[in-house]
Amino acid sequence: MIYNSRVGEQPASAPAIGGDWTCATCGAQYPADFAVCPRDATPRAEAVAKTGDPLIGEVLGRTYRIIGVLGEGGMARLYEAEHLRIGTHFAIKVIHDDLARNADQLVRFEREARAAARIDSEHVVRVVDVLRTADGRPCLVEELLHGEDLQAMLNRVKKLSCGEMIPIARQICQAVADAHAAGVVHRDLKPSNVFLCKRAGEPLVKVFDFGVAKLDDDENLTRTDAVMGTAAYMAPEQARRAADAGPLADVYSIGAILYHALAGEPPYGNVPALSRFALVLHEEPARPRTIEPSIPDNVEAVIQHAMAREVGSRIASAGELESQLAALDRPAPAARIARASTPQIVSADAQTIARRARLARPTAILVAVLSSLGTGAWLAGLLASALGVSSGGESVLITLIALGAAAAIAAFHVRALRPRWNSSPAVQSHTRPAARALLAGSVALGLLELATVGCAAIAHAVLLGPTAQLVLAGLVAAVALGWERFHLDERVRDRIG
Repeated sequence: MIYNSRVGEQPASAPAIGGDWTCATCGAQYPADFAVCPRDATPRAEAVAKTGDPLIGEVLGRTYRIIGVLGEGGMARLYEAEHLRIGTHFAIKVIHDDLARNADQLVRFEREARAAARIDSEHVVRVVDVLRTADGRPCLVEELLHGEDLQAMLNRVKKLSCGEMIPIARQICQAVADAHAAGVVHRDLKPSNVFLCKRAGEPLVKVFDFGVAKLDDDENLTRTDAVMGTAAYMAPEQARRAADAGPLADVYSIGAILYHALAGEPPYGNVPALSRFALVLHEEPARPRTIEPSIPDNVEAVIQHAMAREVGSRIASAGELESQLAALDRPAPAARIARASTPQIVSADAQTIARRARLARPTAILVAVLSSLGTGAWLAGLLASALGVSSGGESVLITLIALGAAAAIAAFHVRALRPRWNSSPAVQSHTRPAARALLAGSVALGLLELATVGCAAIAHAVLLGPTAQLVLAGLVAAVALGWERFHLDERVRDRIG
């Protein structure tokens, strides 16, 4: 039998084949082993009645015979199909009929195929073909996976231990790192898009559904004011605009997946999507250890570092996140230990992560107190030196002004730290500039005073008066305070990619 290039078509002059059933569309008869009409791809009536799905039995691209339904989502239905020549089974994703007429959904479907095809990774679902059904709907032919997605597992067991989840998260990181290397940002990482294949030992992770992926040569496909993704796992910059979601948005999402798997609930809890969007934009989620106390503090620190609200404070890449998780991984088979260097180095890294997390909040309190007192003392010294205090009343007034300034700085720290307190990386991000300014100003003042005393002793001349010293020390402290801000935009651009 000779076929045209279109799927399922036969030349109009081809004779009807006598047999056991009649096509309801063209009236031709075919033998019992024909599941669909080769002229118009109409399925055999008995097959449709039995399955309720007209695609069952259809042969796509003269190659893939659909034999059953694997599952269904909001965008497409997933079928199992058999390759007619080599007998291998594949999964075929067919867009829903009502969405096939939506231009945006067709673009998303095409983007998924393009994104997955350009990523070379054992941890990304492989797309092997793109074709169309007889009624013109696009479909993707993918490798057939056996197992369950991470969301299904969490629905069944509620939460995983660190020993179970960290190896899974490391493979997600590897998939995402490979995607980023290929110029693809996933933008919709979540447990239901992480598949756990069955194999001996630890599961093999496969990441899929690149339907809202951002391709480095495809910027115009995303409207700048659009929001895409899933709120529970979405980075703040992505919640504002999908166009702002770079590789570090995927790093945030991996951290959110870790949070959910270990704590037993997604970040911000099980709240409506609109409420979660508002929380993502303005607040830190609860500390994972307040929900599940068995989570080690170093694991919590890595999760919060990955989920840092400020892009410049986030773990710099999926590869770096995988390295940090390697430091926290349980004793493992030789292959995993080899990737994570030596057991001694792993232990030292894990202790460093834990120590930084434990010290974040006490350090923040200390820096807040010292910077408040230091500011008050600096202002009191500057006023006293500049005005030349000559009475007790003036001293009292200067003291009150200095105490007011110290109280204002303390109030600023309290107001800034309160929404960040749940996240040690966020606390560190706030503390770092103040600590740097305090140290720089103190060192500058000390050096200026030392230089002035030395100049007076050697040259019998006054290099700088007290007022000039305090002003210069204040300028040095101000520069140190704003140093990160001066370089933030360039660094963030480099890290967002």
